[in-house]
Amino acid sequence: MSDAPPSAAAGASASAQAAAFANDDRIHFSRETGTWRLENEDGTELEFDSAKGVWVPVLDEELIKKQQAAYSVAGVDEETPAAPVLKRANKKRKEPENYTSYTPPTEPSAKRGKNDKPAKSKNTAVYVTGLPADTDVDEIVERFSKFGVIEEDDEGESKVKLYAREDGSFSGEALVVYFKEESVTLAVNLLDDAELRIGDASTIMSVQKAEFRHKHSGGVGEEAKLRKTVDKKKITRRIGKMQKKIEEWDDEDGFGPAKNEEDEKKVVNRNCRVVVLKHMFTLQELDEDASLLLDLKDDVRSECSSLGEVTNVVLYDKEADGVMSVKFRDSLSAQACVIKMNNRFFAGRRIEAFLYSGKQRFKRSGAGDDLDGDNDESEQQRLDDFASWLMTDGD
Repeated sequence: MSDAPPSAAAGASASAQAAAFANDDRIHFSRETGTWRLENEDGTELEFDSAKGVWVPVLDEELIKKQQAAYSVAGVDEETPAAPVLKRANKKRKEPENYTSYTPPTEPSAKRGKNDKPAKSKNTAVYVTGLPADTDVDEIVERFSKFGVIEEDDEGESKVKLYAREDGSFSGEALVVYFKEESVTLAVNLLDDAELRIGDASTIMSVQKAEFRHKHSGGVGEEAKLRKTVDKKKITRRIGKMQKKIEEWDDEDGFGPAKNEEDEKKVVNRNCRVVVLKHMFTLQELDEDASLLLDLKDDVRSECSSLGEVTNVVLYDKEADGVMSVKFRDSLSAQACVIKMNNRFFAGRRIEAFLYSGKQRFKRSGAGDDLDGDNDESEQQRLDDFASWLMTDGD
């Protein structure tokens, strides 16, 4: 007699179910039905009802057909509706037709057959180009894993594919497969046109959502091979492992693994919407070019708007560290800005980006720090000076 199968509480999460069933070799996860299946020694199968927290028998279609054949009556067509149903159908057909009007044939209803369409598969991969010739898989995993859990194969290797030319050399293109579809959007928004190696402008790469139509020898179209099911037990263990990694991520902001106690001490204001940027300019540059102030503000606003709605950009022209601040409509966009801008190079200087703690005070002409303001009125004096410069330029 086989042992009683393990169970999970009713309404348990997917990760809890995976953990409960991971050690039983009889249990596998069916991607076709999206449920857990248990195969008994006699060949029968049970399906786990997650809503009730119990195992229920899986109906065998062949067995049902055999039972129908055993109880069938000779000369009776089982497919024919019962008499009351036929009577109602005949009554509808006998209704008089209206020959005085013409109704053109209509197109098939858009709703008809909508369930017959194959379900749209989720795209969890990004396509990367412009990578340096000496790039390796570990380097890509380290950079891209900051934006989501990278899927692994049955051997535990990250699903990252580097493409080669006909002569065997690296083409500078790669495919990275994430476990969750949401990670694709995050990676594209924050890594596209960013450096693979922070601080090295020669490693700027392009990151786009994979469309699986790029042509390579053994190209992106081989994604089907990546998802080929080899062993149900291996698939079950791998899904459980991926779910565990998802739980290790920080649920509050979605960026990177969960913070430890040391990291928590460094977080000054989780809901802050203001980002401080240092080393954006020098005081000498501002003195030599009166138009630099407006150009810098426009450039920073344009760059940061790709991460979220920007409500204010301020340049502190009395700060030797070249300080600017960017205020967003929401805190998540501010966090994304810090990730994208910190340690990037601008005009030969390394930018320092961080969330405003509420304690720093920066100076600018004719105003205080005004980090919490939503307008630029306090810069009127410098703008007036700029207008005067335009009027006298060339005199």
